[in-house]
Amino acid sequence: MPPDEPQDEAQIIAAAFEERVKELFKSLAESIYTGEAERATADRFRRGLQSARRARALALEAVREE
Repeated sequence: MPPDEPQDEAQIIAAAFEERVKELFKSLAESIYTGEAERATADRFRRGLQSARRARALALEAVREE
């Protein structure tokens, strides 16, 4: 494996995480706009963000192990 490949993969993972956070925020904003309960909306956003963070950490760990 070329030495710069893990960095490229890490950048891809970071970009995917950023995109996921953007999607979660858009969903949060849409839910607020449509009048959904703010607590449920915030809870859903929080769960999505925690899940995305776990996925990012697991993916970065896998890249480093190779």
